[in-house]
Parts: sequence; C-alpha cells; structure tokens
Amino acid sequence: MMKSSMVGVLAAALALGVPGEAMAHHSAASFDRSKPLVVAGTLKVFEWANPHTWMTVTVPDGKGGSEEWRLEGPSVSILARNGWKKDSVKPGEQIRLLVAPNRDGSKGGEFLTVKKADGTVLKFGIV
Repeated sequence: MMKSSMVGVLAAALALGVPGEAMAHHSAASFDRSKPLVVAGTLKVFEWANPHTWMTVTVPDGKGGSEEWRLEGPSVSILARNGWKKDSVKPGEQIRLLVAPNRDGSKGGEFLTVKKADGTVLKFGIV
C-alpha cells in the first residue's frame, strides 16, 4: 500500500513540475494546407529540435529587398524516419519549399517539402 501511494505522489510531483509550455501543443489549424505555395530563398537557420523543427529562410521580396519566413516542421523523429539528418539542409543553401502558409497572412507557415539546388527533394509524408 505504501508503495502505490508513493508512486501517486511522485507522479503528481512530476506533473506539477512540468512547465505549461512543455505540455501545451497546437494543431495545424493555423496553416492553410488547401493553398500551398512555393517559397524560394536562402536558408538562414535550420533548428533540429523538438517538439518542432524550424527553418528561417531569407526570401527576395520582388522589390530589391528580402524578408524572412519562419517555417515550422514536424518533430526530429518524424523527419529522421523519413531520411532527414540535422545537416540535410545547411545555412547558406538555396532552397525551394512547398509551404502551407499561415492563415493570418504573416510570412511563415509549415514546410511540407524542400527542394535543394542539386535537385534533392526532402519530404516527410504529408505530401
């Protein structure tokens, strides 16, 4: 009996000790998968981290300048199961991405596929 109550106390302590950000999650509802678009630019950063991977891409704005797009991807484990490695894309590379854009119109979204300059296409199962 004492052992089971200790397990309960330990479980409660662990649950209370986990920050809200770690327990929170969101759906893909903020992305519009019905209107995919192509974004082409220079990879600035590829964050190989959980719970989501991220890319920051510098994209020409068509007016002689550029803008940064912040693109969310799946977890490291999902990418790894689909052949990705943390160095599959590197800062400075020219890439073309198929993106489910943010519904709010901001410069970002969910990356679905990545095409590298050498023609390699990286995907993770959605497309």
